[in-house]
Amino acid sequence: MGRGGQSQLQPQQTFTAPQTSGPDGKAASVDVIELWKAQYPLPDEDVAGSFNEVKQLYRPPHNDAKGVSIAVGLIVAWCLLFYHGCWQIKLTGTQRSWWIDIAGTFLMLEFVNTGLFITTHDAMHGTICYRNRKLNDVLGRIAITLYAWFDYDMLHKKHWEHHGHTGQPGKDPDFHRGNPALPVWYARFMWEYSTPLQFAKIILASQVLQAAGVPYANLCIFMAAAPLVAAFRLFYYGTYLPHLPPDAKEIMVWQKSHSSDAPRWLSFLKCYHFDYHWEHHRWPFAPWWELPKAKEIVQQQRSQKQLLQ
Repeated sequence: MGRGGQSQLQPQQTFTAPQTSGPDGKAASVDVIELWKAQYPLPDEDVAGSFNEVKQLYRPPHNDAKGVSIAVGLIVAWCLLFYHGCWQIKLTGTQRSWWIDIAGTFLMLEFVNTGLFITTHDAMHGTICYRNRKLNDVLGRIAITLYAWFDYDMLHKKHWEHHGHTGQPGKDPDFHRGNPALPVWYARFMWEYSTPLQFAKIILASQVLQAAGVPYANLCIFMAAAPLVAAFRLFYYGTYLPHLPPDAKEIMVWQKSHSSDAPRWLSFLKCYHFDYHWEHHRWPFAPWWELPKAKEIVQQQRSQKQLLQ
């Protein structure tokens, strides 16, 4: 995704929480937000709309077990669905698979592909495993390789440019370049995040899989079409709708990000809660599965403010 040098936020090989002595004399972990801030930047809070009074109300998970389990679960689910789609489903011939099996596998694989990218995104934010940077990044690299062979370090650099210059044309690699029309913006977005090396890896992987007995038609559907549909889902719900300006010339700082009011179940089905996008920029140290919690905090605080007015 994108072209350029190394990120100023160089991934460390490992960043395990140091231990300090608590009030009872026992070992106590350093505050996880302080750990996070030592590696990543907090959002700009000097612009109207930052809603700074809520920033201390969200706290990250007490341990990393759930984040790691979810990431591993999505990776395993992808492997099982990909194997089924490539080797077990028959698209042609007299033993052609039932259409419900074909369609169901495609839809589930597309959704899990979306989850792989969301997992990579969380890894770039250090929120899969807050207390061990090496494990966090390993899971992110595995997820993005299975998804579409992207370069994790390049994605890391580009993504933090997005957070550092949200909605600024020419500085935010995710933002439009003057034309916010959906087809134009999407094409520019895909161009920004594609490289010749990525395509070379995909071609090589497809050749290896065909040599291993996977039919070409299966590769087209389950290796190519599924991640492409997932890419549009990710762009539409995670970039286009949240950062769409009312006017093409308007700079969409993160404080202007649109956030859906969809119920939790629908938000998950849309794009793993990434339509709760203002909350993601407000608390970039919140994993995707805690964005509904962040959304509830904002809704409660705004309701209280309305009652006091």
